[in-house]
Amino acid sequence: MKMKKRMSSVDMAASVEELKCLEGARIEKSYQLTEDEILIKMYHYDHGKLNLIIEAGKRIHLTDYPRSAPERPPDFPMVMRKHTQGGTLENINQFNFDRIVEIEINRGEKTVFLVAELFGEGNVVLCREEEEKSEIILPLRWTRFKDRSIEPGRVYTYPPSRKNPLELSFEEFEKTITSSEKDLVRTLATSMNIGGTYAEEICIRAEMDKEIKPCDMNSQDIEKIYYVFDNLFEPLKNRNISPQIVKDESGEMVDVVPFELELYKKKGRETEEYETFNEALDAFFTSKEMDMLEDKRDNKFKEKLNRLKARKKGQLSTAKKYKEGYKKGIEKGDLIYLHFQEVKNILDTINEARDNYSWGEIKEKIESGKEKGIKHAESVKEIDENNGIVKIELDGYEIPLDIRTSVEKNAERIYEKAKKLKKKSKGAVKAADETEKLIEDLKEEGKESFEAREPPQRKVRRKEFWYDKFRWFKTFDKFLVIAGRNADQNEEIVKNHMNSNDLFYHTDMEGAPATVLKVEGEEKIPSTTLEEAAQFAASISSAWKKFYSADVYCVSGNQVTKTPESGEYIGKGSFVIRGDRKYYRNVELKHAVGIEIDKYTRLIAGPPSAVSHHSKYYVKLKPGDKCRSEVAEKISAYFKDIADQADQKIVSTLTKSDDIERLFPPGNLKIIDMLKNDN
Repeated sequence: MKMKKRMSSVDMAASVEELKCLEGARIEKSYQLTEDEILIKMYHYDHGKLNLIIEAGKRIHLTDYPRSAPERPPDFPMVMRKHTQGGTLENINQFNFDRIVEIEINRGEKTVFLVAELFGEGNVVLCREEEEKSEIILPLRWTRFKDRSIEPGRVYTYPPSRKNPLELSFEEFEKTITSSEKDLVRTLATSMNIGGTYAEEICIRAEMDKEIKPCDMNSQDIEKIYYVFDNLFEPLKNRNISPQIVKDESGEMVDVVPFELELYKKKGRETEEYETFNEALDAFFTSKEMDMLEDKRDNKFKEKLNRLKARKKGQLSTAKKYKEGYKKGIEKGDLIYLHFQEVKNILDTINEARDNYSWGEIKEKIESGKEKGIKHAESVKEIDENNGIVKIELDGYEIPLDIRTSVEKNAERIYEKAKKLKKKSKGAVKAADETEKLIEDLKEEGKESFEAREPPQRKVRRKEFWYDKFRWFKTFDKFLVIAGRNADQNEEIVKNHMNSNDLFYHTDMEGAPATVLKVEGEEKIPSTTLEEAAQFAASISSAWKKFYSADVYCVSGNQVTKTPESGEYIGKGSFVIRGDRKYYRNVELKHAVGIEIDKYTRLIAGPPSAVSHHSKYYVKLKPGDKCRSEVAEKISAYFKDIADQADQKIVSTLTKSDDIERLFPPGNLKIIDMLKNDN
């Protein structure tokens, strides 16, 4: 199944409709991340800080993964800053259902337009309005086409327009279909400007053979196709989309769509739903980018590993060659002594002949001697008179002799040369051992030691809530539970934050905090929520210091009062309970600390069943004998070690050991499990 590489016109329509929330935002700064990617940082009064990413030829959406920019920005983002920084984003539109987005930015009395082209190789073009025409200030890349040029100073012209499927009447639709010579699916994909996926979806919903030729269709077939075609895009028209990412059999992301498609349901594809299409696009394309960086890192790792292996192989081959050379050298030296007299006779004969004959005559006499079968002559293979060398053959070895020196000196010279080869062989083996050490080190470090470029980092999203100063957690079913850290907070919770229908939890032990489950008007509370609140009340009480379980009682808010019986006194943080109590007996003391990565990013703590549901990374705890600070440091190190690359910034920001320790129950503890939630 092919993986999606770029947004379609349909995707653009859904994305841009959501991006209209940017209108009114102030442009803060623009960056060029790669040769194709532009990141625009902005601030909106209602939505806070926002990051818009535009990748020429591929995508445009908000991102929660702001990338780091080059230290030296290229010309394009610098020019963008000059014309847009401090300006207001007034309008954002899709041009005529094409893969083109127009962004209008006002700065003082001047208006500029940013045109993002997401077709072909794509482009991002900065323009200004001049006499009702858009003059190009600067494009991301200069290009020339047959019918238009994208260069500074030129008038920006759009590519030839295509049909907007959201505005087609039946008559226009019928005319386009019947005039096509392609099959149905290709006609819908190209002539209707919707792409292959949505064209195939229409054929499935209309129960039509996608390969049928329009000329073979009757009027009823065309009406049926038009009805399905028009109905398919109703979610876009009504702004009622249900974004989702589609996965293949292996769980790999293969597509991102603004609404559910029968095409994928029919194939049994797994889908993951998102609140907005921009969030889905961000998750999909960021995941692909991470995969691409992972592939690059993997390739760099393999390339270096293979290079080191080739180096080691070459070094061992050289060592072998030197070792063989040493062995042959020793054998040659030994042969000289074994044939000492013969070698001496050859050297003496040649030296004596030099006094009476020319080299040419000496060579002729040697050749004549070979013909007569003279032994010494047979041994001579070559004479190099320029260097004073005679090459002889002894027992199959060709040995060079210096005619200007003795037999012993020749043997010694060959031995010395062999010894040097032995030393070189040892050096090559040592170098191969060092290379092997580099290979082992590289394998130990792994591909993580390579960076194609810094991977995208998920943005830290923080917000202060009224309950942050208390102990708190959200149950599995998202009910809020709060508890006091001291007597003052116990008073505040009961007096200011507990309603009559809320539930109050407490243990019979001294030092137990006032714990309140906020019912928020719900009539039926899940049993899991009630039990989690009880476990929380037990675990953050003084019982943690002495026991492994505790009894907890629960009453409604209207049973809790500060009014004592006559003659009695109620201290700060203490209360009178009137009426029946519901008891939870032998509640197991367990606690968990986790990192929530959702709409907000934060450390959370509470019962393991709740924390594990809301956290991506979490640790389970129970009463023990380990020092609190020691456990906090261990958890901090674990979170940093296990975190995905995209979460490194979040984890590094959130996991200060002091902040983790603040979430612990009152006493020493022990780690049960350290886990990562891949779901």
